[in-house]
Amino acid sequence: MSTEQNKAIARRYIEELWNQNNLAVIDEIIAPDLVGHAGAQTFRGADTLRQRAKNLRAIYSDVRFTLEDQIAEADKALLRWTFRARHTGEYMGAKPTGKEVVATGMNLFRLANGKIAEIWVESDDLGELQQLGIVTLPK
Repeated sequence: MSTEQNKAIARRYIEELWNQNNLAVIDEIIAPDLVGHAGAQTFRGADTLRQRAKNLRAIYSDVRFTLEDQIAEADKALLRWTFRARHTGEYMGAKPTGKEVVATGMNLFRLANGKIAEIWVESDDLGELQQLGIVTLPK
């Protein structure tokens, strides 16, 4: 696949899966044996990604990822994004606050045979938890 095709698949991941909540796109663009890396956690399989998407929607409404940058080289594509959503579900024991949360992050994708085979996710989880009042830093 060309770098432009890989970039298009990566954009579909954000636009269709996360922004449109179209879980069916997983079967089109995600390898069944996907390996995902999110911080210190590793997750495996398209079905696990599907559950992660459902979990996000249980915590947040009005979910929107804005693509800030995109680059691709060989079999990899990278997206830098800004996440915005409203906290309307319980999260890590915290009751819904109704607050808008804003976080930034990046996804690096490795593509094979026209599908995303591996994902690395780096996001401002600490900032997200601070905005929700789950974590406070000493002054």
